[in-house]
Amino acid sequence: MQFDNTILKHLVPIKQLQNEHQLQMARHSQMIALRAGDELFVNEEHLWFVYLIEGKLNLLETDHESVLLEDSTEQACYPLFNEGSNKIRIIAQSASIIARFDRHLFNSFVDEELTSGDELQSVEASEVEGHLFNEIMRAFNAGNLKLPSLPDIAIKVKKALSRPNSSAQDVSRIVSADPAMVTRLINIANGPLNRGVDPIGSIHGALVRLGLQNSKDLIISFSIKQLFMSKSKILNQRLQELYDSSVDVAAISFALSKQSAMLAPDHIMLAGLLHEIGVIPILSYIEDTGLVVTDENELNSIIKNLRGVVGGMVIKHWGLSNDLIAVVENFENWQRQEDGEIDTCDMIIIAQIYHRLKHQQIEGLPNINDVPAFKKLYPENQDANFAQNIFQQAHDEITAIMQLLKR
Repeated sequence: MQFDNTILKHLVPIKQLQNEHQLQMARHSQMIALRAGDELFVNEEHLWFVYLIEGKLNLLETDHESVLLEDSTEQACYPLFNEGSNKIRIIAQSASIIARFDRHLFNSFVDEELTSGDELQSVEASEVEGHLFNEIMRAFNAGNLKLPSLPDIAIKVKKALSRPNSSAQDVSRIVSADPAMVTRLINIANGPLNRGVDPIGSIHGALVRLGLQNSKDLIISFSIKQLFMSKSKILNQRLQELYDSSVDVAAISFALSKQSAMLAPDHIMLAGLLHEIGVIPILSYIEDTGLVVTDENELNSIIKNLRGVVGGMVIKHWGLSNDLIAVVENFENWQRQEDGEIDTCDMIIIAQIYHRLKHQQIEGLPNINDVPAFKKLYPENQDANFAQNIFQQAHDEITAIMQLLKR
């Protein structure tokens, strides 16, 4: 059974290696055919990066509902197991093919590329930065880069909604244990963005008006603020700055989605909040291990080169939708051009550009009118001032969402 080398450019973290080393990884890989019902166990796969190539697998995790993984999805580009993962076993739901890649060989290639002065793809590494990048990559590959947990209330709501025939009553019982969350959801249901004829006075009524999937996205959005906090004063300041910028992007993207009637605004807001979620475990690892980074530019470069990969692992770890993986990996890819209608990542790219223009961070920014995502959202745009007018029209909505998220 021969491995299709064109897949390599999609596999995380193997795609970060130079082409020659990617091909060597493929030559030493193992292709394994599974029959429906065959099982894989985490303690038997710790020496390998294991990927689903064809078929469907059922991922069983401790204290979580099982998750169905299919080939040709964003999640299939990530290893099935990471050390320290909650996944205890995997069951093939159909005839499937998996590929195993040697972790030790991968780490040796990372060392070789960094110590030889060569670069990992898309990485410009100084000697110090290369050392730190290598340490963080090793921690990531070994499962020692601690990924944040989805807050408890978000886990419970997500689990409830994964069951067939789940209802607003099921979710209201969970949310009722958090009075602050109840108040926020009722306020949103009665707010100008969702107001109906009659005011809502109960959490059940709020969930019905907002819709269960929208409510889930809102609950995750409101609960993740706690992840941007640390006992370390220095780390806490940086996380607060990260949260503030994420809130700004979330508010802009929500307003653009609402204004254009494209996609689900609450989900787009969640995407905006999570687009740099990969930064949190990177900063936490540096803080916990005492790694010294004296140059702010070096730290920013390390973060930029790792946040997409790590962010994708967080989204996958939480079991959130595949479109969010595309967001964390591509939110600064200004020339991203996907076929079909506008998607979540397109909206976050546009919001990112507006955010940077708003804060005069214009270095490296393209003209927004030339960005494929913007053209897709506003295909009839002919006016040079159109982009500025759109942002001005969304001002009040952006302000309202920012106030909501910062409470």
